[in-house]
Amino acid sequence: MKKELLLFTKELRALFFSKAAVLFLIILSLLTGYSFYSAVSLYSNASVSAIGNPLYAAGFEPVPGLFVPLFGGLFLLFSLFLPFVVIPLIVSEKEQNTLTFLLQIPFSITEILMAKVAAATLFLLTSFVVMMPATLIWWMYGGHIPLGELALLHAGYLLYGLFVIAVSLFSASLFSNSATASLLSIFLITFSWVIDFGRDMNISPLLLTLSEWTTTRMLHLFESAVFSSSALFYFLTISLVFFLLTRIFFAIKPSLSWVISLAVSLVFGVFITLFFDYSFDMSESHKHSFPPHITAALQQLPPVDVSVYLRRSDSRFKDYEATVIERVHLVKSDLNITMMHGEILDEKYGLFIYKVGDKTVETYSNSEDEIFPLLFELAGIAGGVGVEEEPFPGYPLVVNQDKLIWISLIYYLLIPLLFFAIFIIRKRETKRRLSL
Repeated sequence: MKKELLLFTKELRALFFSKAAVLFLIILSLLTGYSFYSAVSLYSNASVSAIGNPLYAAGFEPVPGLFVPLFGGLFLLFSLFLPFVVIPLIVSEKEQNTLTFLLQIPFSITEILMAKVAAATLFLLTSFVVMMPATLIWWMYGGHIPLGELALLHAGYLLYGLFVIAVSLFSASLFSNSATASLLSIFLITFSWVIDFGRDMNISPLLLTLSEWTTTRMLHLFESAVFSSSALFYFLTISLVFFLLTRIFFAIKPSLSWVISLAVSLVFGVFITLFFDYSFDMSESHKHSFPPHITAALQQLPPVDVSVYLRRSDSRFKDYEATVIERVHLVKSDLNITMMHGEILDEKYGLFIYKVGDKTVETYSNSEDEIFPLLFELAGIAGGVGVEEEPFPGYPLVVNQDKLIWISLIYYLLIPLLFFAIFIIRKRETKRRLSL
């Protein structure tokens, strides 16, 4: 155990005291400060007209209004900068030819790789620690903190960070040059962005299918306060696959057992992700949920086929997707959407055709208030009358601009100086040891 601890300590020092890691944390602090300052200012200014207005106040939720924009900077850093921090963990072993030395101590390839993964994961958690003061400052201002939604948001970005680490280590295992490995990892990480762009532009039906399984799509579920077992197993599976690929290509003599492990993990992960789908709404406002009587009626509906005569880039379809499709899929998974193409799209543009069994109904409305009665009538189901639910109060908050100085002080000064000082002290200690 002592031997493994020494190896882990070596990887921690190599990672945390590297120039790339210190620069990453300093940039993260500055970016978090800017994002938080901007988000609080916008949230506060918009809240002025909501104070004393319950109807308007109901639209103020801290997670989508404040914390999701705050984590947007973390998403950018994870995607484009984290690979430059993680890749040297493996590339340096190749450049300095230290892998053979570690194997003679002796460490196994698996132990070496696990130490690197553990160190990278700890660095990942450090990124969240840097962002913790923002939550504390928001609480000190009197802001509401929805623990469940915020925990889900952190979990989503932790899973995304593990995915980035796995891709980065895999790229490093293929190449001996940091620049080449970084280019490959960034390509693999941002490939989802290309698919999402093609989906929005309605370029190809294939891209439409692939877009349902991109990392950005899965991460969006966590940002929307929707717990999805499919999204959870998706990130775990894809990360495990890249970790196993790293183990295979990092080895001097790849073992057939690891190839078998990769195949089994991939098949099992895909099976669980596709066929074990359990989702529920974790938002305090229940914005993704329907009233209980509507939910009960929807669950009684047989499979519903919908032909949509709209382009995916149309704002009406985006509203329909957010307010109807995504919410209905949390209740029933057999809502089948078909996007129409070609000349018939232009002829019937704006039309929705619903088919339940052998019955169909047409409407130009994308509102659930008009769609659901049509579906219930088509299926011969009584929608019922529900009990009036207590409205969501909302959490508007007006923050005095003078108080925002704390954000600048902590994120623009204290945290960057702390990491810079640690790096300088560590560098001096290293020079002193080398001179002895």
